[in-house]
Amino acid sequence: MDIFKNLTILYIEGDSQCREQNALLMREIGLKVLETDNLESANNLFRQHKIDIILIDLNMHQKERMTFLQFLRYKDIIAPIIIIADDSDKEILLEAINLDTTRFLIKPLKKNELLHAIKIASDKLLPPFPAILVNNELNHGFSYDPINKSIIDPTGEPVQLSKKEYLLVELLLKNKRQIIPFDEIERVVWQNSSMSMDALRTLVRAIRKKTYSDIITNYSGIGYKMDF
Repeated sequence: MDIFKNLTILYIEGDSQCREQNALLMREIGLKVLETDNLESANNLFRQHKIDIILIDLNMHQKERMTFLQFLRYKDIIAPIIIIADDSDKEILLEAINLDTTRFLIKPLKKNELLHAIKIASDKLLPPFPAILVNNELNHGFSYDPINKSIIDPTGEPVQLSKKEYLLVELLLKNKRQIIPFDEIERVVWQNSSMSMDALRTLVRAIRKKTYSDIITNYSGIGYKMDF
């Protein structure tokens, strides 16, 4: 199906037979499926690939896997999450809601329910994108991925941004070639907390380290802007 073309799903499932069957089904509809039965491998796959959707079975190592999902959200990874469990445990369900999960599926999985959940997850990744992100090309072969809140390096590899990092990048992209004053940066990026100049300089250095040195220009005593 065209809507799933070029989408990658990370599938974490301890039951090898179940994983094989569901992975085959997902590949048949056009998804690229990265399979694993453990979190160490899942972490490696996240570093090596651009993950669009996460499908995770919580029946084995439930606490560790929920912690893994919490860590992803803490790192501002916003890929849609589909959770699978044996029954609708209220405590798990509440945690799932707090993690902004797309669907909570009960085993045994039904084909139509799985496909429907994936369709809903994929819909979250489709345009229209916010107008501020129409032009997301940077210099030196870098670009900004507004869906996964990451920088794509010249080799095509994603580099994940923290929440403050991507808020600042989006603010400067929206107002490219305009100097954004410090108070506006504090309002948009720091939101309900106060900003120190040291914290702002540290944030800019972190973005430069993940991209290139002249991505953001400092105008002493005034603010920052993207010049390209």
